[in-house]
Amino acid sequence: MYCRNCGEHISEYAEICVHCGVRVKNASGEDTPNWAVNIITLCCVPLVGLIMYFVWKNEKPVAAKSALMFFFINIGITILFYIIMFIIGLSSY
Repeated sequence: MYCRNCGEHISEYAEICVHCGVRVKNASGEDTPNWAVNIITLCCVPLVGLIMYFVWKNEKPVAAKSALMFFFINIGITILFYIIMFIIGLSSY
């Protein structure tokens, strides 16, 4: 593994670079999907997923990809809902 700041080779388990002193491990934890953001994106506000993608895309790529995926799922469900409602509306005439 290499330090993001100075580029020197460091131990895979190091939390701080021994060459430049910069923290190399993310202090906020592992890069895993954030289910709270995903549920909010899916159920309520799809824009949250898009915003969180751009916030996390460099620091937490796995969480960012998950948020973006739930954004697109929500948009797809919404479009499908409107298509079905349009078809039902036309068939009532």
